[in-house]
Amino acid sequence: MRNLVLICVLVTLFAVAAAPASAQGCGLPTSGAVSVSTTYTLTADCTMTDTLYFGTQDSSASKITITINGGGHAITGSTDACRDNGRNTITVNNNVAFSLNNVTIKNGGRRGGAAVDMRNSAHSATFSNVTFLETKCTALRFDNETTPAITHSLSNVLFQGVSGLYFSPAHGIPTAIHTIGPASLNINNIALRGIFTGNAAIGSNDTYSGYANASIGTITFTGCLTVDGVFPRVWYGDIVDNSAGPCSGTVGNGGSSAMQYPQAPVSACGLPLGGFIYGRQVYNLKSDCATTAKLWIPYESDVVINGNGYTIDGSGFAHDIFGVAGRFRLSNAVVTGAGRYPILTYLNRNMRVSNSIFRDNAGPLVLQDSIVTLEDILIENHILGQSRQIPSALWVNVSARVTIRDSVFRGNMLGNGALYTGRAHSYGPDAVLMLEGGITFENNSPRDISDAAGFLIDSRTGPRPPGLPFLLPRPSPTADEDEDEDESESESTAYTASPPAELCDGKPASVSLGAVACVFRHAGELAVYGLDDQSRGFFMAAATQAQIDALGAGMVAASTDGRAAIFVSENRDVIVSVGPDHEGKVLHIRLESSIHGSAINLPTTYGVPPGLGFAAADQARTNALTDCMVRTNYIVNFRDAPDGSLLPFVDVWGIYNDGMLPYDVTLAALARTDAWFKVDYHGTQGWISEDYVEPQGNCD
Repeated sequence: MRNLVLICVLVTLFAVAAAPASAQGCGLPTSGAVSVSTTYTLTADCTMTDTLYFGTQDSSASKITITINGGGHAITGSTDACRDNGRNTITVNNNVAFSLNNVTIKNGGRRGGAAVDMRNSAHSATFSNVTFLETKCTALRFDNETTPAITHSLSNVLFQGVSGLYFSPAHGIPTAIHTIGPASLNINNIALRGIFTGNAAIGSNDTYSGYANASIGTITFTGCLTVDGVFPRVWYGDIVDNSAGPCSGTVGNGGSSAMQYPQAPVSACGLPLGGFIYGRQVYNLKSDCATTAKLWIPYESDVVINGNGYTIDGSGFAHDIFGVAGRFRLSNAVVTGAGRYPILTYLNRNMRVSNSIFRDNAGPLVLQDSIVTLEDILIENHILGQSRQIPSALWVNVSARVTIRDSVFRGNMLGNGALYTGRAHSYGPDAVLMLEGGITFENNSPRDISDAAGFLIDSRTGPRPPGLPFLLPRPSPTADEDEDEDESESESTAYTASPPAELCDGKPASVSLGAVACVFRHAGELAVYGLDDQSRGFFMAAATQAQIDALGAGMVAASTDGRAAIFVSENRDVIVSVGPDHEGKVLHIRLESSIHGSAINLPTTYGVPPGLGFAAADQARTNALTDCMVRTNYIVNFRDAPDGSLLPFVDVWGIYNDGMLPYDVTLAALARTDAWFKVDYHGTQGWISEDYVEPQGNCD
């Protein structure tokens, strides 16, 4: 009898040591470690005092099963910020088969961890009807650095208001889901809402995170997918998107699926006054704009703003005016009144700001990682809201590659100078700043340029000539113009004076097209001149940068005979084509990102004048495909034929699409020409350029 009592006491002690007591009667321990299989059923909301650990990292430990049935309740963890002393709420070690159901995980998370941190999982986990709310750093992390490939399942999950850290395009802390190593996820029904930080909502196989190197794994989406206010981007890595449209009804642990961050509406001035801008948008300002909230331009978007000389005023709220991660062009505008940064950029998109004035802002333009050209801009009277060790006018940060041409920095005060080039960065290549043309620094304090790291490439030719205007003349509206529609671009002012006989020799910003033509780049315009048989120049075609920015992709201008044509490509490069010459050759040159971009000669072709039959060569060969997939590397134009018209359609979510396919999706390719793929996008078939996709399979 005595031995029986002793056995009972030992069993009781073991049970108490292995499974800590429930917290506040909610049905779940507040902290500690659990090393035996247990099912928890919550009876109330739980507030955690520290991290709750399940299982062990001992690779020889036996498998245990942990299940948490939330009953609709919440588990609230640490409220510390990501950079400070945050803590995981739940850490699941490698010998655990974990299941989390019908619960909200609020707060919690830390750098190198997560609110729920799946550490080296050797067994599959399931998450169903779960909401992650206001977590820090990362909400849900799967780390499989040292274990075999494992696939986990998520069903009906909502991530709302979760936050992370941004380091650079390749390195950061995704806010919602992060996988490292050979961890794969099957996700059926997910909503991402109100996410404004980190380097993505979802990251699959980052090359650096939490001091660990990534390996191989895939995240596959099926069912519904709602993207509702996500910045800077939705995802990166090995993603397969087979989703069928946005969610309806409830999502997560009883959350609403209604959109809280829809497309920002256009105001009477011609520009949204705050909110998210999705997709390809062109805005032509009709009057001054007083913004009421920050304008968010995600990585998946492509936005052009033609200011027409009007002002964008952010003084109505004390924050940034533009948060930009997508493609962005701003021209002919005055930007003023920012309570912090007038423009703050993320990720490695191409951006361009021209013929614009930044005046009386409380912080600098912050250009990080992006590839930016600033041309004919004035930054003046920027005075930092508080004396901080940041620049007052322009901050070239992280791995940004910035070119400034023909611009003025004047009267900018406080901080460490008007222009600052940043410091060496451990997460990617160093920043590059190039000064070209006429640059003027005037009355800045305490200094003009701070370049301690030596990133500046100074090719200035002297100060910008005085008296040159920054803003272009405002176009005059026609009498029959419909005020409810965007104003059209003003016509290009073509060169009328004949250039010298030695057409390209020694002329600034000119580019030769063999002995056929010369391309001049001056005052915001690109003009093509041909050479006659006496080596005299004659005008052929011209286009302004504003006209190029306003076009999605295609032909911008052509000569009357079609022998010269100016095109803008899908990735915003400018292509000039001239011919055929007496041998039937058509010569082409590509200008990277803008009319002032680096010039790259393209292969010579043969055929009809480029302004008359640009698509003829592409349509000559069409092959059917049976085992080919293509993955988009950009937002791409969806056309009704090779180099044809945009193909509008109503997508599977019931939303009208004017002919743009998202980036980073994998599509079945049905046929191809020399330069185009015919693809199927949720039942709609059309053509996309081969230049912006990654073929997979037998695609020849």
